[in-house]
Formats: sequence, C-alpha cells, structure tokens
Amino acid sequence: MRSSRRSKLAAAAVFVLMAFVVIGGMGWATVATLELAKVNVREQHRGRVLRAVTLMDSYIGGILNSESAREHTDYVAFSKPKEIYHAREGTRLAPGNYRLPSPLISPPHDWIDLYFHVEGGRWSSPHLPDEVAPWAVECIVSTELAQRQARDSLDWLRHALPVPRLYQRVTEALRNERTLNGSTDVAHQPVLPVADRLGDAKVEAQAAPGAEYLKRVSSHRASQRSYLAPGECITPGHNHDEDAGRIRGHSSYCECWVNGLSSQGICESCSCRGADPDTMDSTLVAGSVESKPEQFIPPFWLAAPDGESMKLVFLREGTARDGAMFHQGFVADWNSLAPKLLDQIDHLFSEVELLPIRVTSETPEPGDETKMASLPVHLSVPEVAGGAAAAAWQRVRPTLLTMWAAAAAVLIVAGLGLRNLVALTERRTQFAYTVTHELRTPLTTFRLYTDMLSAGLVPEKSKQEYLDTLNRESIRLSNLVEGVLEYARLENHRVRLNPVDTDGPSLLSLISDTLEKLCADNGIRALTENAVANGQPMRIDVDVVHRIAAVLVNNACRHARAGTDATVLVRLENENGQLHLDVIDSGPGIHRRDQRRIFKPFRRGRGADAAAQGGIGLGLALARGWAKLLGGKLELFSRHHPQYGGAHFRLIIPSQTSS
Repeated sequence: MRSSRRSKLAAAAVFVLMAFVVIGGMGWATVATLELAKVNVREQHRGRVLRAVTLMDSYIGGILNSESAREHTDYVAFSKPKEIYHAREGTRLAPGNYRLPSPLISPPHDWIDLYFHVEGGRWSSPHLPDEVAPWAVECIVSTELAQRQARDSLDWLRHALPVPRLYQRVTEALRNERTLNGSTDVAHQPVLPVADRLGDAKVEAQAAPGAEYLKRVSSHRASQRSYLAPGECITPGHNHDEDAGRIRGHSSYCECWVNGLSSQGICESCSCRGADPDTMDSTLVAGSVESKPEQFIPPFWLAAPDGESMKLVFLREGTARDGAMFHQGFVADWNSLAPKLLDQIDHLFSEVELLPIRVTSETPEPGDETKMASLPVHLSVPEVAGGAAAAAWQRVRPTLLTMWAAAAAVLIVAGLGLRNLVALTERRTQFAYTVTHELRTPLTTFRLYTDMLSAGLVPEKSKQEYLDTLNRESIRLSNLVEGVLEYARLENHRVRLNPVDTDGPSLLSLISDTLEKLCADNGIRALTENAVANGQPMRIDVDVVHRIAAVLVNNACRHARAGTDATVLVRLENENGQLHLDVIDSGPGIHRRDQRRIFKPFRRGRGADAAAQGGIGLGLALARGWAKLLGGKLELFSRHHPQYGGAHFRLIIPSQTSS
C-alpha cells in the first residue's frame, strides 16, 4: 500500500530529524561541558599553586617582618645605650661604661647561617663578639664551634660580596624599583630583584612580573613597612617609668624597656647576667636608640663556598644617629630553607620542587602564579594527573552519562511513539480495507437475492437454496462483527475469565465436536490425541480455551482442504503443570516471512487469498490475546510439521488458572 509506505517514510524522516536535533544538541553540550570542566580543573590547579606560593610567602614574610622591626643594634655583638639609669636610685649612669648584648648571638632559625653588619667598610657579626663589656652585662656564646663556623661564613661573604659590590647591589635594586614603578618614592613602592652574575652563571633574582605577581610583591613590601614588632607590646606584671627604659638580665632572654614599651630578643644559647657588683641585683634603665633602618631589599643568590649549593642574601641599609650609613642582613642556606617552605604546603602538593629563577636562553620564564613574591624562587608543580581532559572527564562523566541516557530514553520513547502511531494508522487503514472488503460480498449477496425474491424471479424449488445462502451470509456477517467487537474488548481489557474444574477427556471431547463439524463441512479427516492422564484435575476457563481451539481448527481446515489427503490433528497433553494444546494440519505450512505477520490483526499470510478464502485476519490475533489472558502463550511451534507437512500451532497455558 502506497499510503502505508508514505506514512512509514514520513515517520522515519521525523525520527531522523528529531535524532539529529537531540544528538547534535547533546554533542554540543558535551563538548561545551568538557571544555568548561577543563577550564575549571586548570583554574583550581592554578588556585592551589597560588595558595601554595602564598603560604610560603607568608612564612618568609613573617620572618622578614620581624627582621625589619629589629633595631640595627641587634646586628652587632654589643651596643651602647644612649642613656642609662640606676633603677633603685634613679641616677643617670655614664652610658659609655655599659654594653647591651645582641639577641642574635645564636640565629633564631636553623636555616640562617650568618647575621652580618657592614659599616665604614668593616664587616662584623653578632655571632662573633669582638668587644668585652664586663661592667653591666656579659653575654657568652655557647661553643667555640659556632664561632668558628660564623667566622668562616663571614670570611666567605667578604670575598663573595665585596663592599663596593654590596653598595652596587642596593643601588641597582633602588634604581630598578624607580624604573618599574615610575616613581622616586622608594619607601612606598615594591622593590624588585635584579640579576646577579657570578662567573659564567646568570642568576636572576626575579623575572619581570605581571600584574598579578606585581600585586603580590607590593603586598609583601607593604607588610614590612606597616609591621609592628611583637616585642613592642607591654609586658604584663612589670612596673616601669614613662620617661625611661629598663634593662634587665635573665637566664634565657634580654629585655629592654623603652618609653614604657618592651622590646625583647631571645638569646637561645646565651646567658645574660649583671657584672657590676653595685648593679648585680638592680634593674638598669636605658634610653631609646635613635635609628631606623630601611626595609630589606629583595634577596639575591650567591654561590656557596662548596660551589654546588646556593645561598640567599637578605640585605637592608640604614643611617645611624651619627649620620654614618650601614648595611646589614643575614645569609640563608637554601638546602635548609627549601624543606621548611615545602613543609608549609605538604597538604596541597606532595611532589613539588622549589627552583631558583635563572635566566638562560634555554629556560622559559616561569608563570606569575608559580613565582614567590619574597624569594627569587618559583614552584615547579607537575601537571594535573592524567591531563586536564582526563580529570575533567572524571568529574563530569556521571552527569554526561546521565544526560546521554536521558537523551537516548527520549529518542527511544519518541521512536516507539512514532512506530505505534504508524502501526495504529496502518491498522486502521487495514481494518477499514479488510472489513469493507469482507462486508461487500455478503451485502451484495443480500441485495441481489432479496431483490430476486421480492421480484418473484426465483423459482419455487430454488427459494430454499436462496434462503440458505442468505442465512450463511448473515452468520458470516455476524461472525465478522462479533470478531471485531471481541478484539475491541481484548484491547480494552474488558474480557473476564470464568475458570471451572474439568479434566483432559472432557475438554478434548468439547473440542472434538467443533473439530468434527468443521472437518466434515470441508471434507477433511479429523484426528484427536489425549495424553492427559485420566482423572487429572484441571481448573481453566473452558469457554476461552474452546474459542482458541476453534480459531486454530478453522484456520487448519481452510488451509488443509486444498491437499489430497487433508488431515487436521488436535492433541492434548500436560507437562510440568502446563497444558499443551497442539493443532496440526496437512496444508502448505507457513512461509518464513509470515511467521510473525500472521499474529498481527487484520493481516493474513501469503497466498491466503488463493488457498483459504474468507476471514479478515483477526483469528490468530484474538487467539493470542486470549492465551495471554489465560496466563499462557500461543506460538507457531513449527512452520512445516515433519509428518503432516502443514503448520503446527501450540497453546501453552497453566493447568490451574486463577479467577
């Protein structure tokens, strides 16, 4: 049928268009989702790197803030107070007779090798006390080994960084700062590192910063400028004058009170004690020191004495109260400092490396997010495990799979809907065509015969024959209408079962009556076989089973009557609680392409018009529907029976049917 083919083609075109839209949209959404997920993975990885660098900068920044707040006198072994008073008597003492020990006799951090002070071209270190001040306070270094190591480090530093080079280093840093910031206000602009050349090596203190990196450097520098030393807080439990400061000796620290405020430095391996018998048990009062050094310039690299490791030099300059310029700072051992920094970020990254920033033609400049603002170092972080694409896929895979499953479900539902719609349309068309065709023959007969009877054109002896024909056609018409109504009831689930108790012989006897009548009308041999044990009870709907058997027997007779030895066999047996009803004929059998087609409503097999006249193709559809209603199934057991050659249909239902 052309209309049916056109409907199928139209439905297929609609489905293809719908699939193209859904799959295309899902493909675009998948690609966009993966790209967005990759961006998020990269940004999160970058955020972790920035957080790691910030944590390390905070660690170094806190130490530099404390160092920036130190008085310049802490960098020399002994310092002379401007004014000093006797605490009990309140009398002013001669300050030239007293010395204050440096709190830096032993470094506060194990990665600091050396504190140094340069003034007037002369190098000194608080680790190497070169003055003896026995009058007020005496500070004793713990071991001679520490002094020897400090002296070796100071000698190395003198040769690696001569005084002219040291001055040049500060000048370059300040000039670099003015150039990059376009300002001469050095005190309020970030100081950026400069390159240092030792032999053939080119070591860069910091690479040219981007906007984000410059912001972090500026914040780091501003932190040093605004830092208030913790030691400037008032220590509770002490009474002090507001016009004078006190110096007090303790076994583990030295404490200095200045104008009512306390500044204290921890002396880890130094003991401080009063040395003058007149002031041994008294508290001495000292005035403040009129000098404030500048903040530290960015640190720079120097090759260690062994030639393999690297040292970091932190440097600042200042002006003493007498107008003399001095430079001071400390040297850090990179091999000891790096593990301390990595400990700060071990919860973020497990396998990372801190690398000095060097300028070579082969080495690309590190990104801004990996560079520290406080040190000429960048963080070498491995890429995301498996790549950003794999990490993004792992993150969005459940969502995408769910979306694709939903899209597939939509397409399946749409496809099934279109298929059912086409099938319904085709079924209606087939129904109208088949029913109209089947109605036309009996109606034509009715009209012709009634016209002839009413016009008196039928001889008296032929009237009975005409009446019998009209009766058969009326029965045929009634069966046609009844079949359509029954199929409608099955479709609407309006058929109700009425199971009764019976047995095999009784059921087969009922079916045999129908079989013998239909076979006798068509000149066909009828055979029955009962394999159900006598007396075996069954509870089934006998009327529905009889209807199914009648459909199968009627079809068998219509197809078997064209043969020479026409035979129809009905066999009944019980197997594992299942009742089997077999109907076998000696007809031509079922074509392979028709084994599914024959069970569809208003469909008949190939050659049906020639071999078996009559019917609208509802019998087997009704029989299968009744079988499902009984909780069983009707199947084509064999297209060609090995003995009889015709079709073999089998009804399988439970022998005990519930209501």
